[in-house]
Amino acid sequence: MQQLRPVTRLRSTVCRAGGVLVALVLLLPAAADETTRDRRHLLLGERRAEIFDSLKSELVATREWALQRGLTDAAAEIDRQLNAAGPLYSSSELPALLRADASAQLPPVESLFQQRMIRIRSEHASRLYTLARSALRSDFPSLAFSMVEEVVRIDPDHRLGRSILGDEVFVDPARRGEPGYNGEWVSAFEKRMRSGRSPHVDHPRFGWIPDSAVDRYEEGLRPWRGDWISEGREQELRRDFRSAWEIPSENFLVRTNVGLEEGVQLSRRLELFHAWFRQHFAAFFETPAELEDRFERTVRSSRSSRPRPLEVHYFASRAEYQEQMRGKLPPGIETNGLYWQPDRTCYFFDDPESSDYSTMYHEATHQILDVATADARRTAARALAAKFRQRTVEEWTLCSKSNFWIIEGLACYFESFAVGESGEISIGDPAWIRFDTARQRLLDPAFHFYLPAEQFFGLGMNEFQQHPQISPLYSQASGFAHFLMHYEDGLYRDQLIELLAAIYRPDPKNVLAQPSFYRITGVRWQTLDQQYHEHMRNLEDQLRARAAKSRQQSSLIPEP
Repeated sequence: MQQLRPVTRLRSTVCRAGGVLVALVLLLPAAADETTRDRRHLLLGERRAEIFDSLKSELVATREWALQRGLTDAAAEIDRQLNAAGPLYSSSELPALLRADASAQLPPVESLFQQRMIRIRSEHASRLYTLARSALRSDFPSLAFSMVEEVVRIDPDHRLGRSILGDEVFVDPARRGEPGYNGEWVSAFEKRMRSGRSPHVDHPRFGWIPDSAVDRYEEGLRPWRGDWISEGREQELRRDFRSAWEIPSENFLVRTNVGLEEGVQLSRRLELFHAWFRQHFAAFFETPAELEDRFERTVRSSRSSRPRPLEVHYFASRAEYQEQMRGKLPPGIETNGLYWQPDRTCYFFDDPESSDYSTMYHEATHQILDVATADARRTAARALAAKFRQRTVEEWTLCSKSNFWIIEGLACYFESFAVGESGEISIGDPAWIRFDTARQRLLDPAFHFYLPAEQFFGLGMNEFQQHPQISPLYSQASGFAHFLMHYEDGLYRDQLIELLAAIYRPDPKNVLAQPSFYRITGVRWQTLDQQYHEHMRNLEDQLRARAAKSRQQSSLIPEP
């Protein structure tokens, strides 16, 4: 067992300007019977597994059919299809190009193979899409949207699935008429950027720039106040953060004096994170009626108003960052990043000693959740002031009475978000330090700490932040977030999101009721305690199996 690695530095905080503590409240309807909901979730999982088993069986048979006829490339295509769909914690970029029409000039056997593959993909994608609709109506929206993503992995041109994911067809004028090119699946933002009188391109180094400016950028020239200057001159000018680079993207505006290319890479990671977050937490951002509408509409409008971008400031040094933080944090508190709620901005700096983006994902979680629901809390704050006949409307304080663990626990959970070299996304790796520490603090007698679930969920902001065991509480919050996201293939995931939505979107008609996970789930606190222990022991088994496999593979490597 690895040595416990306690968190000794305060990595993040959500800061606010002034205000008194206000009770967060929301009356919730009684939960459905626990056993009934478990059975529904289990049945959906079994039906999903049956669809994938059937898909795999047909693909394996078709692969054998192709090999018998010498179609080795076709067999390799099936191998890729077999690995197309992955679980929640591992996914990759969806195919962008629309499927090319089967050429009438293909030899008969190749044409037959193409037709067979289209039929297999279409049939199984349709079955899974129908199941996704059932999952949504059974009150499992995150499961439903995960299934929709799998639908598109099986059949990349499934139009209903693509529409739900927000994709639209775009035909690049420069590629129109190109053999085998039928168009691309892109977001509404990308379609807008690549269209019009001055189309932009997403350059791999420089981000979104006018197509007409690509040659000058690649020659080392940069736009500056209506003219073009050298790259070196631009770097000198933008070293002053007042003249920082500005990198706009679909949901963010990154300002940085580190470098244009560094800012572009940061922006792209933020957009990947935002897209994953919005997709898998759809029930937080949209009402049940809006989610149902996404499944009902086959065509989405790309003319909806664009929200104000989420602003991120990325400084070239810690000293510049700390200067910017002066007055925002009490003296002596050291952070690696910060979401400052009053100006809705995230602040980071280029840290040469760190190569991961965990702090950025942590703070971006606070920012995304806060900005998306700020209006709802302002409405609730006004309702609270009116109820007590107060002239001054105080800022709404999240989790002042209970449930504070979820604010930091989810942000810590999302620190595990990672993007691989091939673009694959992973999240919730049991070996991530937050989860590994939570596991050790529960199961290792030398480091044992555990607050029973009822008491843990009952901690408000001040009780949590002033607790003498603050570091173990952060570990347990990380562990509980992992547990509720992954236990029994996400049994509690949608109810976790429901609690999160109740916290961030208080009901102005019921401003004196506390959100309750027990009331949402109907699950006894003692049951949650037992299941959390079970989940952590399962993570320990996974880590041991992983270590054993690694040792076995190492033993097979011949010595030099």
